[in-house]
Amino acid sequence: MFKERKEYRKKFNATGQLYVGGETLSLSCYDVSVKGAMLEIIPGELLATIEDFEALIGENRRAEIYVEDLMMSGEVDIVWVKQEHNHILMGVEFLNVVHNANKLWRKRRNYRKEQPFSAELIVEKDHFQVEGINCSKEGVCLRMMVSLPSIKKDTLVKLKVQQFALNAFGKIMWVKHDGEITTLGLQIITLR
Repeated sequence: MFKERKEYRKKFNATGQLYVGGETLSLSCYDVSVKGAMLEIIPGELLATIEDFEALIGENRRAEIYVEDLMMSGEVDIVWVKQEHNHILMGVEFLNVVHNANKLWRKRRNYRKEQPFSAELIVEKDHFQVEGINCSKEGVCLRMMVSLPSIKKDTLVKLKVQQFALNAFGKIMWVKHDGEITTLGLQIITLR
């Protein structure tokens, strides 16, 4: 077995997420080595066919990965894509990867993409300008350049992000006050 491949590969099944081409996709990780992995990708809305993936890697091979069972997160380079039995398979090579992401991910169920954006947060009748730090499928992390002790956990709010033509209704899951800065985690309940 060691003569057939440059490095040892472990076969097992782990789930995770891949952020590529502006979309977060679910994946199954089947074949892992120290240098890379083989993934089965669940198609999304933008990247739905093998042709979409082939066109993407012709332009940009970089992606961000999170594999929960391996406690691994970081950057990968997409080496190849192919379709087998109506499944999209992808080979990736690890670039900047943290192999013990337990401290980073233990409280999170989904991968969070560093995504700066400007938004308006509406708490009851008050409007606040906020900046987005990161986002996932279920929520966003926001920063306000004011200290507002009145904003508390479990408060229902509205969020407007013009950049993404997004209006959302959400619930504040946590709040951190640090001097004149308030950082908060917002769970998205509904999108419009």
